[in-house]
Amino acid sequence: MGYITWFGTASILIEVDGEKILFDPFFRMNKKLEKTDMGTFTDVDYIFNTHPHFDHLRDLPEILTKTNAKFYGTPTSYLRLETQGVDVDNKVEILCPHDEVKTAKTQIKTHRTFHVRNDVGIILKTAARILFLWEFKRAFRILKEHNNFRMGGDILAFEIRAENKTILLFGSAGFDERAKLPQNVDILIWPYQGRLNMLKYSLPIIEAIKPKTVVLDHFDDAFPPITGKVDVKKFVETMHKKHPEIAVIVPKYGEKIKF
Repeated sequence: MGYITWFGTASILIEVDGEKILFDPFFRMNKKLEKTDMGTFTDVDYIFNTHPHFDHLRDLPEILTKTNAKFYGTPTSYLRLETQGVDVDNKVEILCPHDEVKTAKTQIKTHRTFHVRNDVGIILKTAARILFLWEFKRAFRILKEHNNFRMGGDILAFEIRAENKTILLFGSAGFDERAKLPQNVDILIWPYQGRLNMLKYSLPIIEAIKPKTVVLDHFDDAFPPITGKVDVKKFVETMHKKHPEIAVIVPKYGEKIKF
């Protein structure tokens, strides 16, 4: 029996018969939202990273000092963690596209993907939010820290096979139709963040992948004022209307989804 649990932003925990695999752990910086207990992120067997952006890698050095889990990430993630004092020789394994990792309960394959390109609309909306909330110092501090986490062209999606199911997990909503990604997957974990027109942007991608179920993440207001909560209601309504054959799940923080 398997479970998927969302712990905010792109933090996803997949459990299969007691084995725990964590993806992109991040402690949200919004005091109004639930804050994950360190034990949730350290009591795991494996940790995977899709790309080395601020909200996917920032907290890994602290997490890795408190867990025996092996970390798997991109070459850029490796270098970034090395500069932060992580024992990369013993703690970190580098992953490239088309690599495979076998755990006791799962088989995980990597696919090359891309980071979503922010459109003008989302940039203007973010600037307006910063101005309205008058939080220039906080915004500058977050952007400065975010700037330290360069992606380096490395970004992966993970194809997880477990319990006779296939889960395709994206860390960012970038997509290239030329990429040979798996289709007809059982579950697509899709980050619904990064563009003002996420609905229009996401539909063709989901239609190309043809999942049986879509689980959204990354839609939360994780580090205001740079972020804002994304309204997913229209996406859910449109999917029910256009693709009733595809189930849509908007997860609640910390709630297990059985698969």
